[in-house]
Amino acid sequence: MNPKTKNLLIRTASGAVYAGLMIAGTLIPPLMVLLMCIVSIVGIHEFCKMTSGPVDRLSEGLMMIAAFFLAVVALCQLPMYASDFAVPAIVMIAFFFLLLGYVAIMVVAELFRRRPCPIEQIGKGVFGMLWIVLPLGLMATFPTVSRPLALAFLLLIWGCDTFAYLGGSMYGKHKMFERISPKKTWEGTLTGIALTMAMAVILWRIPFFKFGNLLYENIVLWIIFALVIALFGIFGDLLESLFKRNAGIKDSGNIMPGHGGILDRFDSILFAITPVMLLLIFLFCIGY
Repeated sequence: MNPKTKNLLIRTASGAVYAGLMIAGTLIPPLMVLLMCIVSIVGIHEFCKMTSGPVDRLSEGLMMIAAFFLAVVALCQLPMYASDFAVPAIVMIAFFFLLLGYVAIMVVAELFRRRPCPIEQIGKGVFGMLWIVLPLGLMATFPTVSRPLALAFLLLIWGCDTFAYLGGSMYGKHKMFERISPKKTWEGTLTGIALTMAMAVILWRIPFFKFGNLLYENIVLWIIFALVIALFGIFGDLLESLFKRNAGIKDSGNIMPGHGGILDRFDSILFAITPVMLLLIFLFCIGY
């Protein structure tokens, strides 16, 4: 078999398994919690390798423990199947105390070190928790807030990636940030944003996505929802590309055949889920 064909088949099969599990997670909330717990722990390990000389083993271990406990908090809230954003609010509060605990332990540990620990290593740990643990904790609770919106979120963020790739392949001429991501073009990015908003209009017309969520029948809110996903998803992709460029690596890992690492697949989700959840909480607070 031709190596390119074999690689395409492997990539397709791997991508299908990933998409299938994530879609199943939006329909079965406990499965999403389990998936996000696994993704958090693997993602933290990749982050520590990617930032060269992690945040030492203590910091990496504490981040993994934080990811696990945040998943436990999310799991404990599932029986509520809340539609009033109690679950993501509880997750955010829990994360705040986990972050305080992480910093406190690192400071106490510093008192007993023989050699001083560079302060930037603690900073990397804090960033790792903000970039990976909190967003995936929120993603774990998204289906309990609204299954239709959780599924729409995934479809729109995947759609944006696909549309941007196709637009760049067909019309891309002007590089966006060549030093960070050589293949990204302005044409591809704008195509991705525009078609993602168009995709939101299509989803709005499908009965499954129309009911049981804050956006209900408001097409303008659907478009804003899609725009936030597209913009922050693109920034998330660029951020991970920046880390990989600085580390001199192509992929964050090799856990997903044909796709690379966990962070390569979740980079857009990691950056988009928090502003999306904040947008939905804001709409809920003002009466939508």
